[in-house]
Amino acid sequence: MRRTGSNMPQRIVIHGLPYFCGKLSAILKDPAWDVRYCTDHTPVALAGLLADLHRCDLAFTWGGRISMGKFLWAARCLRKEKIVILWCGSDVLYAQKDIAAGKMDTWAASQIHWAVSPVLAEEVRALGLTCDYVQASFVQPVQSPAPLPEKFSVLVYVPSREKAELYGLDHILEVAETLRQVEFVLVGWESESLEGPANLKVHNRVGELGPFVDRASVVWRPVRHDAGISFMVLEALAKGRHVLYSYPFSACIQVTSASQVREQLQRLLDRHQSRTLNLNEAGIRLIAQDYSPERVRANLFQKWGEIISAREKQALGSEHPSAEKRTSVTGRAQL
Repeated sequence: MRRTGSNMPQRIVIHGLPYFCGKLSAILKDPAWDVRYCTDHTPVALAGLLADLHRCDLAFTWGGRISMGKFLWAARCLRKEKIVILWCGSDVLYAQKDIAAGKMDTWAASQIHWAVSPVLAEEVRALGLTCDYVQASFVQPVQSPAPLPEKFSVLVYVPSREKAELYGLDHILEVAETLRQVEFVLVGWESESLEGPANLKVHNRVGELGPFVDRASVVWRPVRHDAGISFMVLEALAKGRHVLYSYPFSACIQVTSASQVREQLQRLLDRHQSRTLNLNEAGIRLIAQDYSPERVRANLFQKWGEIISAREKQALGSEHPSAEKRTSVTGRAQL
């Protein structure tokens, strides 16, 4: 969608969590859209970011908040009116602390807020914000996934001791201790050495999870709080791996306690040993149908275009004394 009366592409500035913004910007290639993403923080790059922000039709930030960070301060100073804030992961937990400390900013709270899952959208609305679920998570479908490995193993992720409780390290250690015949592979660990049973293999931060997913039979995500959707889960499903997840999600097995995990892993292990454990075909189909980059790209372009068009119409209408109160695409009343 192009600006009214112009052949120039719509200009979008993306900002926020580097991992997610990098993945997203890589798929947003289209002649009708000029999507800018600043990958470093040198003075020259930041000057370019400010220039892009000044000229953009819409600013999109991946990372939910109700307080003013540097990017939102800049957007406000430049009088940008088309700003979308996408909530993910544990953003709500940080926002709850900000609210308790009296740090909610009314301008930031009044922007357009999206969440990466219906569950997270409900949590953001509980903060008092208007928020819609908009799919932004994706992985590339795998046409011919590798068969499940000969050796049964479980892949888990914990980034650090500081986040151990959030990522369920206690459950991982408990289950690994009681299922000594199963190999558990923990990736992402950035703290000092981790003590655990001999069947727990620990790897430090890794660049790509793909090779670890390929060697796993099961991916287990025992998080105590999450967005209700995870790139790790999506990648595992795309490759036909079986997934245990704290949240309800299609083609996954929901587990919320160590005893449930032990029961499900034993069941899957029994099938593996009897050679009846096959690829998770439901997961492969789900990714191909609903979580491809093409689907997410088309969805975002459509919704961004609707916001830009709606705000342009509001701006034109506000020039007339008789303009009535209008409602934006998020349902907020605008004067």
